[in-house]
Amino acid sequence: MISARTLALFFVLLAFWLLLSGQYNALFIGMGVASAALVTALTHDMVERELGDRPSTVRAVALKTWWFAVYTVWLFARILPAGVQVAWFVVHPRMPIDPHMLRFRTQLSSPIARTIFANSITLVPGTMSVTVEGDEFCVHTMVPASAADLISARMQNHVGRVFLEPPQPPPEIVWEPALKETAP
Repeated sequence: MISARTLALFFVLLAFWLLLSGQYNALFIGMGVASAALVTALTHDMVERELGDRPSTVRAVALKTWWFAVYTVWLFARILPAGVQVAWFVVHPRMPIDPHMLRFRTQLSSPIARTIFANSITLVPGTMSVTVEGDEFCVHTMVPASAADLISARMQNHVGRVFLEPPQPPPEIVWEPALKETAP
């Protein structure tokens, strides 16, 4: 039996498709229905596992949608300057990078929140999620300053807000040089 949550996901995805495509002929509507149905079928188990038996109130859905929109704008505002910084590293004759690996734990409780957090880290140029094991993250950064939003917990708090989780304190970070110095 198809749940109301699954139907809602399908219709939200279809509406998003139609909004982005701007085409309202039979071909595009049919492609939108097929795409929304495929994504709904592929993500149904994950959505049900994530939400479980918790009721989704209209207020909770509206809050999550609002905070996701805020987070998306915030993330894109981080991507552009980070991209410019990485481009500067590439064209600079001395390539002034100081690569490090940093390890820390997050208090994000849901697996989907940790997945979005890991993907967001990798989307920002200059940082990349290397491993995620449970709540422990290992992140590569080109320069320590690239990890400012991780050190301050700003990024994970934005992700947590999307899932209505309480704010977190800055994590304890373990820094490791990514390049080992070798003796001449």
